[in-house]
Amino acid sequence: MCYNSDMEQSILRFFERLHCAPLTYIFGFFSFLGEGITVAGVVILLYWLWGKAGEQLFFTAISSAAVNSLIKTTALRPRPYTVPGLLQDRILIDTPLFSTVGLGDNLSFPSGHMQASTSALAAGCARCKRLWLRIAAPVLIFLIACSRLYFGVHYFSDVLAGFSFGLIFAIAWDLIFRYAYELRYMILCGLAIVLIPLVGIFPGEDFLMTAALLCGGAVFLPLTALLRYEAPAGLKRLARIPVGALCAGMVYAVFLFIPEIDGLYFLKWFLLAGAATLGANALFKLFKI
Repeated sequence: MCYNSDMEQSILRFFERLHCAPLTYIFGFFSFLGEGITVAGVVILLYWLWGKAGEQLFFTAISSAAVNSLIKTTALRPRPYTVPGLLQDRILIDTPLFSTVGLGDNLSFPSGHMQASTSALAAGCARCKRLWLRIAAPVLIFLIACSRLYFGVHYFSDVLAGFSFGLIFAIAWDLIFRYAYELRYMILCGLAIVLIPLVGIFPGEDFLMTAALLCGGAVFLPLTALLRYEAPAGLKRLARIPVGALCAGMVYAVFLFIPEIDGLYFLKWFLLAGAATLGANALFKLFKI
């Protein structure tokens, strides 16, 4: 893989020449929007509130994230700042919301920020026909891509690949939901079955987490279909946010007191997927919200 081409170097050095405090804050904000935890939070909220469209967004996001982590751990592409003489250095930021520290020096390809944001925003555009979203989505994707280049943590080809993979997942799941809706759980389970044996081969934390979320979704999402009830319309549905957050938060809190060895780390995210889907929906039915 050529990651030191003239074009790649020129693009990175162009963004390096732009470095200044105001742009660092601006691009830091857009990198935060592309963070996996940010995208996951928005996706799960829409899953709770948005019905069938939210489910499609959830399917798209968890499958895209798992495959992104798998590709990263097999490609092992060095990040730009690790190549001698390519950059002066990345911009070092370490905050609870956004960080360029501890990214994994060999996890450059493809960009997780780019793939996560593209898959989620493209899936949202496929379900929502609002003009404002169809204008805002490509602008956000472009700015998130620029932010990863600005901070020197990805090559142009990394963000291009992340965009392409994210778009492919969004289109694929949109076609499934439109023309093979009854097969959606079977397809998700098939993808989980393919990934499970790879967990032992690629035991990195990112892949363990995303594979566990996908496997949890494959197990628990079909069970939510058994919880048939008439969901309320209007503002009453907003009560799902604190109820769902409490359900998932309780599971997460339990694991704060347990050592994070590989098996339990996988189990934590597997059960979190169950709490956010089956557990939350059971509470929604119980409280009629």
